Amino acid sequence: MSALARALVIGSCLLAFGACRKAAAPKADPVVERGPVIDSHTLITPLDEPIDTALKLFKRVGVVKFCNKNGGFLGSRAFAATLRVKHRLKAQFEFFVNVSWDGVGQPGWGEHEAERLEREVGYGAKGIKFFKALGLGARDAQGALIPIDDPRFDPIMARAGKLNVVVAIHVGDPKAFFEPPTPQNERYDELKLAPDWSFYGADYPPLMELWKQAERLISRHPGTTFLFIHLGLSEDLDYMEKLLDAHPNVYLDTSARVPEFGRHPVDKAHSFFLKFQDRILFGTDLALGPDHWQLGSVSETPVGFEDAVKFYEAHFRYFETDLQNIDHPTPIQGRWKVNAIHLPAAVLRKLYYANAEALIFARKVTVPVVDPIGQPPPAAPPAPSQTR
Repeated sequence: MSALARALVIGSCLLAFGACRKAAAPKADPVVERGPVIDSHTLITPLDEPIDTALKLFKRVGVVKFCNKNGGFLGSRAFAATLRVKHRLKAQFEFFVNVSWDGVGQPGWGEHEAERLEREVGYGAKGIKFFKALGLGARDAQGALIPIDDPRFDPIMARAGKLNVVVAIHVGDPKAFFEPPTPQNERYDELKLAPDWSFYGADYPPLMELWKQAERLISRHPGTTFLFIHLGLSEDLDYMEKLLDAHPNVYLDTSARVPEFGRHPVDKAHSFFLKFQDRILFGTDLALGPDHWQLGSVSETPVGFEDAVKFYEAHFRYFETDLQNIDHPTPIQGRWKVNAIHLPAAVLRKLYYANAEALIFARKVTVPVVDPIGQPPPAAPPAPSQTR
């Protein structure tokens, strides 16, 4: 073989080798014109350092607005600090307040909290969030768990409707948290790090009883807007479809539940998001404090800024691509993979921005709103009497 022929053969082999290497390269995420993103569900400590860190993160991942669901209550340090964040960030930031459970076992507690809510809305709150203490933690004067549909909550729900603010509710938890917290539990990795997340045994009601209570509550208040966080009962999309069909005043967010609804067949999840494209908000449940991060759940190892970037990227990958067998945002929430659902661009715009803008940021309440910074925050109204 001549020198020229050998050179041609070698060159052909090198080209073929290069082509094989190129073909074997990992598939890149498709380019999506994502547009601006609102994270409708954050839990960022309202202090300068965590807020500054969050703003750097949001700039990196394209989040232009965010809504804290941990605004505290009038009279708490968290509420006073949240007002300062609102004053600083203005339209970039909104917040929900929380109830004070102090005095919940006493007569008049619900009316007292309704009055407090009206004053909080006058200082900028766009809603009130009930953590899972509702139904699983709050107890009456006799020590019994207070059900979600207890009449003492009616004054708060009715006042929220009158004020035109949103009631966000965390109902129950994943099904595995109501099963024995043993190594056989599919969420044991989390439960061994957060044992108080187990609601197995004792006097805890079954998960579906909590949802029956929630349905009875919202049925009594058709004029109030409800937001079930964590996509509601995200492990049962058939149940959630029936609930949303029956209650047009109910919305959902995606916070901390991609690992759960990501297990559904692609067609099923895709169809659900298309059907309710005007009623689902993007949220992550990002928690950030002066010395901690929480990316949807607890973690076996410390997490930081770059992990948070990947956390958002994993969310985007699930909603935007058609990639199969990919990591979900929070691996400790089940050691399984998910298949992305590749939502249309118009649906993504609603999910990422338009729905939260309409439901929360552009929402008009029925009382005048003032920025109280520059004067001391108002005193909380007196609590109900602790004596009967």
